[in-house]
Amino acid sequence: MNMGMKREHDQTAQPEAGVSGETLGTLLNMAGRQRMLSQRIALQAMLAFQQFEGAYAVAREALRVFSESHATLLHGRNGLPGLFSAAIREAFYGSGNVATKIDGFINRAASVLDAIDCQSSQAEAALHELIGMVDPLLNHLHQVTSVYEQESRRIALAQRKGQQELIGRIKAIAKEAHIVSFNGQIVASRAGIAGREFAVVAGVMTNITREMENVVSVFAKRTALA
Repeated sequence: MNMGMKREHDQTAQPEAGVSGETLGTLLNMAGRQRMLSQRIALQAMLAFQQFEGAYAVAREALRVFSESHATLLHGRNGLPGLFSAAIREAFYGSGNVATKIDGFINRAASVLDAIDCQSSQAEAALHELIGMVDPLLNHLHQVTSVYEQESRRIALAQRKGQQELIGRIKAIAKEAHIVSFNGQIVASRAGIAGREFAVVAGVMTNITREMENVVSVFAKRTALA
């Protein structure tokens, strides 16, 4: 049973510009949860081998969630991106070849559970091999989670910087529009009756720019608190 579902990683790269804070949090939690799931798989497989009631089903479910989460982190799913940055791609497919090692753990766990289910004479040896894979895998999963944490901080900082730059541009536009409107009112007042309609329009522009400045101010305060 091959549950690794390996694909070419260069086809799953996603642009990071559209990755929201909520999405980053979801991916970070998913990556961190893999450590717990890998331990649960090994523990429940051992209990299943010893014929503890319910352990086999728990092990199967943990393996399913672990496998699906691994596939999601690599390839994306339900709106979540896959390998959305160079650092994340390196974490899985760099010199450590972590993605392949995770696939190997998934396949080994599946074969162990199959052996336990059919009471194979090879089940005990396969189980010992699986247990021996856990500690090295935990180190790799911890490193991957650390990269997600670093990327979350980096992207959040970049997004906040982009928001501040946008606020600055809007403020500059509002200021320029306010000056143009004020100058228009002066010109209209000098034009006498003929300029009254223009003065009304200029007044509306002034109100709009003031409202824009208020909106920008509120947005800036909320961004600063985020």
